[in-house]
Amino acid sequence: MKNIIRNMALAALALPLAMSLSAASEHPKRQDAALEKSHPILMLTEESVVEMREAAGSVPRFDAAVAQLIAEADAAVERELCVPVPKDGGGGYTHEMHKQNYYDMYNCGVAWQLTGDERYAEKTKEIMYAYAEMYPGLGYHPLGLSSVPGKIFWQTLNESVWLVHTSVAYDCIRDWLTEKDRRHLEKNLFRPVAEFIMDGTPDNRANNVTFNKMHNHGTWATAAVGMMAIAMDDDDLLDKALYGSDETGKNGGFIMQLDRLFSPDGYFTEGAYYQRYAIWPFVTFAQCIDHYRPELEIFSYRDGIIVKAVEALLQMAYDGEFFRFNDALEKGYDAQELIYAVDIAYNADRSRKDLLSIARDSQDRVLVSDAGYAVAKDIQDGQAEPFELKSLLFRDGADGNQGGFVVMRSPREDQNSAVTFKATSHGLSHGHYDKLTFAYYDNGHEIITDYGAARFINIEAKYSGHYTAENKTYAMTTIAHNTLVADCRSHFDGKIKVSSLHWPQMMWADLGKKAVQTVSAVDTAAIPGVRMQRVITYADVPFLEYPLIMDLMKAESAQEHVYDYPVHYNGHEISLSVPYEKALDVMRPLGKEDGYRHLWVEAQAHGGDGVTSYTWMTGDRMYTISTATTPQTEIFIVRTGADDPNFNLRSEPGYVLRENGRSSHTFASCIETHGRYDMQVEQSANLVHSCKGVKVLHDDGDLTVVEYEFINGHSVVLACCLRATSPQERHSVTLPDGTTLTWTGAVSVTCR
Repeated sequence: MKNIIRNMALAALALPLAMSLSAASEHPKRQDAALEKSHPILMLTEESVVEMREAAGSVPRFDAAVAQLIAEADAAVERELCVPVPKDGGGGYTHEMHKQNYYDMYNCGVAWQLTGDERYAEKTKEIMYAYAEMYPGLGYHPLGLSSVPGKIFWQTLNESVWLVHTSVAYDCIRDWLTEKDRRHLEKNLFRPVAEFIMDGTPDNRANNVTFNKMHNHGTWATAAVGMMAIAMDDDDLLDKALYGSDETGKNGGFIMQLDRLFSPDGYFTEGAYYQRYAIWPFVTFAQCIDHYRPELEIFSYRDGIIVKAVEALLQMAYDGEFFRFNDALEKGYDAQELIYAVDIAYNADRSRKDLLSIARDSQDRVLVSDAGYAVAKDIQDGQAEPFELKSLLFRDGADGNQGGFVVMRSPREDQNSAVTFKATSHGLSHGHYDKLTFAYYDNGHEIITDYGAARFINIEAKYSGHYTAENKTYAMTTIAHNTLVADCRSHFDGKIKVSSLHWPQMMWADLGKKAVQTVSAVDTAAIPGVRMQRVITYADVPFLEYPLIMDLMKAESAQEHVYDYPVHYNGHEISLSVPYEKALDVMRPLGKEDGYRHLWVEAQAHGGDGVTSYTWMTGDRMYTISTATTPQTEIFIVRTGADDPNFNLRSEPGYVLRENGRSSHTFASCIETHGRYDMQVEQSANLVHSCKGVKVLHDDGDLTVVEYEFINGHSVVLACCLRATSPQERHSVTLPDGTTLTWTGAVSVTCR
């Protein structure tokens, strides 16, 4: 059956162009007095349609994409028209039906261009007319879950996504429609939807909040309005999308979003997961602008920031899945947004042959567009080059001065691991209270984890697919992350207006030496009266099976505090090096507020005299964290799920070290990867960790020295200068045994 559909699609592509091309005429609204553009001009162009038809059957990857689109368009033609009165939230019947309708319009519009079969144009028109009849009588969506409700959907964001897809469909059939059809649809549907997105909600009426917002919702809004403006040849409306509702470029608009939402390195302030979502309207609208107003050279704007953003997003991944921080779920290179991003970025910069390998190896399809055709053709011609994952610092903030996100890849070429360090700004409404947090990925697994978001997207039974209440009461809180917590309170007391005013200071990110990579940042605002600095070093140690992670978390204050050092992990507990008391009959929460209320205490212990080691198993490897402790150190083995009446939280384990009544304290730890276990042959090796001691030899002022002791007389000495220093500056400390240790630069790692 698939071959029949594919052959039908290829035959359709070979048909001669079935429509007459509109004659160019003078366009009165063009400021440069240019001739009117012919349609299609958004994702397809007149020229690219001809090229795709002529190439039918010669580019298998593109032929497969066309066959799939034709099959979906055929299904849409056969589907009974259904445009229900809006009622449901994400995942509900009416929500999903309206999504299906915009996909149907999109697919049928493109299919009409490629085949000339009027069934597709007729179906697109039929759906559009049904919406034009219903839309003028709609009020706000009845669900009431959003402060910016839509009419068709529960939030305006989805209205924007609907208009993005519908604009492509309209662009494809525009010249087929009669002038009467165009006037009717634009008057009763397209302009009202665009005006609603710009100024249709209570929040928007106050200050054009969403449309002019520096946020992914604002990007979708400007892209939607701008793309429909192009489809309607309305340059005045396009200017509002580009330069804000007042058209000044100072108070909103797509260009301002390019200026404000990305750092010079292409990092999007909301983090990888929402960069994945926002990149879709960014690249899609940019492609349309490039077709319609090539003089803007949008892909060159701000030193090529759009392609840089695609590169940054691809780098913020492990095994093709994006690092999960801030509000995030599991998404990767094969997400539909990345199909758009990779194809359009390559089409904009054909020198990026490494993008072809992403499309070839990690994505199952290409776009049916001129960009997708370019990708498929150049892959067919053997032009793909490997995409290299690197250790990188991504600065945050429009000027690159609001902290940063660091990725440290495995020091050994034959191993697949990564350590991430987050010292960014808050990240708008999707940010978390987790200054200086880190995560670890190894052997195809997330080992030391970030919870991400408490959400079941489009699963209506779980709060209509919305973020659950536990997203704020747990997922966003500091204890849900791998960073310092003081007095059981979240950073900035969980107040976004305060958190948004501050960010850490990057001290260094020395990633150039593959064998020793190190990063450090300081935060003085997250915990009132506490200066915290973290140093994470990822080093190739010759006597260990895998590279070693060394972690210093230093807290300094004039007042006493309770300091917690949590480690959330993925795996099964194997051992704790000190005796513990397991909760066998009754469990209690770790605390009452700020995320603590959602953590069951499964076991409790006190630290060892000198060091405490905790081991768990993930996949076929062991992981051990060893930390300098005293018998006064409290230890909690915890699990999410307390105070969670609707089972909204995933059941995940954690390990918490607590120091009571300390004004200043340095948590010195190392994370060791070791061993292997083969279930099939029931063989194991090196399952016992090697670290037997962690000693803070010097911790005075700006200089800290820690010794990590291992079996067989081996050791690693980590020496740090915590203040800003040059690579040539020399430092010296006298150790407890009377010897003098000297080093230059910020960090020294010595293996013995």
